[in-house]
Amino acid sequence: MFFKMISLLSLQVLFLNTACFSANTNFISDEEQRVNNLNAVLMCPVCPGESIDQSQNEIAMNMRTIVKDFVEDGRSEDEIKDYFVKRYGPVILLEPAGSGISLYAWIIPPVGLGFAFIIVVIAVNMMRRRQNVTALDNAYGLSEESITEDEKERYFSVIDRISKE
Repeated sequence: MFFKMISLLSLQVLFLNTACFSANTNFISDEEQRVNNLNAVLMCPVCPGESIDQSQNEIAMNMRTIVKDFVEDGRSEDEIKDYFVKRYGPVILLEPAGSGISLYAWIIPPVGLGFAFIIVVIAVNMMRRRQNVTALDNAYGLSEESITEDEKERYFSVIDRISKE
């Protein structure tokens, strides 16, 4: 029994050490992280909808090199983005700017979702009311089939009299 416990404990320690030492210890430096972030937000001018990080086009490769050089030179992310915007226009950014006409690209989707939600809530409430009215009518025997023609005529005559007054 003691021997089994010792052997199980030693196996657990062995597996735990293996897991600890096999962990990935390759950390990305801050510069590399900045380069990766910038490469992910700049669009390839030739490839529609692809960032320069995803594209294998020669222009995208050159742009990645420029980004890396600028980061190594100590330029800020805004300076690097401005460089590419001046060169290619604002469409080079995968995220639209949060000012000017591009602000609508940030505002319209949440506002549209809000309106859609309100419309769905109103529609569901209207459907529930109809079901409740129908259920009440059926409970009191007031379905359309249960009303005779004479009762309908009396009802409409009362409505006509009230509307003429």
